[in-house]
Amino acid sequence: MSEREKFSVDTEKLKNETKETVDQVKESIKNVDFKKDAEETKGFLKEMFSNPFNAVKRVAEGEENVLSKVVIIMIIFIVASVIYEIISLIKFGKYAGFGNNLLDLVASVLNPLFYISVPAIIIFVMNKNSKKSLITVISTLVIAAVPVVINQIISIINILVTGITIVTSPITTVLSAIAIILTYFGMKDLFEEQEDSTFIKKYAIIKVIAALILVILARIGIY
Repeated sequence: MSEREKFSVDTEKLKNETKETVDQVKESIKNVDFKKDAEETKGFLKEMFSNPFNAVKRVAEGEENVLSKVVIIMIIFIVASVIYEIISLIKFGKYAGFGNNLLDLVASVLNPLFYISVPAIIIFVMNKNSKKSLITVISTLVIAAVPVVINQIISIINILVTGITIVTSPITTVLSAIAIILTYFGMKDLFEEQEDSTFIKKYAIIKVIAALILVILARIGIY
């Protein structure tokens, strides 16, 4: 198989898969029971902290349907991002115009969505011969990004409490490293790769393409 064929995009498949994913997420959001699902998510996260690699692997291999938990985690991610931005605007926004402040607020909603969806779509396109659905890819990346969500919550504390970063900085550094490692192995499981030597190139390509896209979105002002 040539490199061109390997990275070609089946636009019809991607379109259908995206539509199906959106429908599933909308249905999950519509049926969400915050008290029940939050409790189940809490239980799942407790188990995950005891064996994070196994938790990510189960999701990547489709052994566990965690869509309702993924929705709850993403809601927490988005809310934390928005709260952080609102506090930032209250403290520093007076120096910017209303349009810039509004755009920053919109970006705070979109940031978590782009953070997950951009690499998820790249993985789905590159892994086109796999039967794994886009929702499985997204779920895997969300579960692997739990440390990032925790960091987003910690960032709210940082902006509220002066000098707390001397305590939180080492924690956020460790959590960021854990997120990178979990994401790597989650992607590896999605591609069903056994050897690091054969997967590392794919991982690098995904990260570079995702970074370029996110930079472009940042230039536009929506990331």
